[in-house]
Amino acid sequence: MRKVIILFFLVSVILTTGCSDREQTQPSLEDLALASSMGFDLGDHGEMKMTIGIPLPPNDSPVPTQVFSIHTNMIQEGLVKLSSESDKMIVLNQLRTLLFSEEFARSGKVTEVVQHLYRDSTLGNNVRLVIVKDDVEDVLSGNYSENEHMDAYLNDLFQPNLHNSFSPFTSIHDYMNTQTSPVYHTMIPYLEKKEDVLKITKIALFDNKKMIDTISTEKSLLIQALSGVNKLSPISVTFHGNEIDKEAFLEQIDSKVKISSNKSTETPKVAIELKIKAVLIEYKGDRDLTNSKQYKKLEKEINAHLKEEVEDTLQYLQEMELDPVGISEYFRMYYKGKWTEELTRKVTSDLDYNVTVNLKIRNTGTLR
Repeated sequence: MRKVIILFFLVSVILTTGCSDREQTQPSLEDLALASSMGFDLGDHGEMKMTIGIPLPPNDSPVPTQVFSIHTNMIQEGLVKLSSESDKMIVLNQLRTLLFSEEFARSGKVTEVVQHLYRDSTLGNNVRLVIVKDDVEDVLSGNYSENEHMDAYLNDLFQPNLHNSFSPFTSIHDYMNTQTSPVYHTMIPYLEKKEDVLKITKIALFDNKKMIDTISTEKSLLIQALSGVNKLSPISVTFHGNEIDKEAFLEQIDSKVKISSNKSTETPKVAIELKIKAVLIEYKGDRDLTNSKQYKKLEKEINAHLKEEVEDTLQYLQEMELDPVGISEYFRMYYKGKWTEELTRKVTSDLDYNVTVNLKIRNTGTLR
C-alpha cells in the first residue's frame, strides 16, 4: 500500500510539472501577433530589411494594420526582435502574402527566404509570392482608402478569379517546385503601387534564383494557355495592319493545348496546337457580324493575331533561354540519362516550333 501511495505521489508531481511547463511554454492567444503579410527589401549593406504586417481588430486600434520593420541577416532573429518591439510574440500561422522588392529579387535572395519558410510546418502551402516594383515597406504601410485592411486587400488581389487568372499565382509550394526542377523556370506576379491602388502590371521571370526580366500580363496569359491551363481570363485583341478590324474582346475562354516533340535534343522540334473556344463580347470594326461569312473572316483574323502573339512570346523566351511553359519536358521524358538545366537551355535556344491556333467563337453574347 505504501508503495502505491509513493508511486501515486510521484506521478502527480510529474503531471503537475508537465502542466506547469506547458502553461509556461504556450502563450495565450492574447499574447500572440498573427502576421498576415511579410516582406523583404534589400538593405544598404546587403542585409535584409524585413517588414511584417499584423491586422488589428477594428475596435482595438484606430490603425487597421500594424507594420514593423527591422534590418537583419536572419529571419528568425528578425522575428524575435520584432516580437520584442510589438510586446507580443509574432507568429506566421496566418501568413497569406510574401512580398519581395524587385531589387531584392534581382539579388538572388528570394530562394533563401522561401526555403526557410517552406520548412516551417505551421505555414500553409497557399502563401502567395509577389514581386514589388519599389519598397515593400512602402506598400505594406501605405494608406488605401477603399481597402482599410491591408491583409484582406492583398489576399483578395492574389486570389485567382475570372478576370485575373492570367497571372501565375505562385505559392511557396509552386516556387519550390519550379526552383528545384531542371525543366521549369519561375514566374511571379509583379505589383506596382499607383497612388492609393495596388495593381498587378507585369509578371516577373526568374532564371535560377534571380529575377531577370518582366513580361506583360498578356504574354503571361499565353504562357498559361501553353502550359495547359484550361480556363483563361478575357483576351483583348488589337488588330494591326488591318483596315477593317480594330478591336475585339473575348470572354468565357476555354483552351486546350497539344504539344508533341521529335524527341531529339540535338535538333529539337515541337508542334504546338492551341484550341480556344470563346464568347465575343465586344467588337470595333466595319464587319457586319450578322453575315456568317464576315463572322468566319473575323475568326480567321483573330486566329492569325493569336498565332503571331504566341510565336512572338516563344521567340522572346528562346532569346532569354527560359522555359516557364515546360516545353523541354517533352524532350526530357524521352532522354536517357540525367536531365540538367543546361539541357533545358540548349533545347530552348535551339528549338524549332510550328504553332497552330484554332479559335472558335461559340456565340457573340451581347455585342457592344
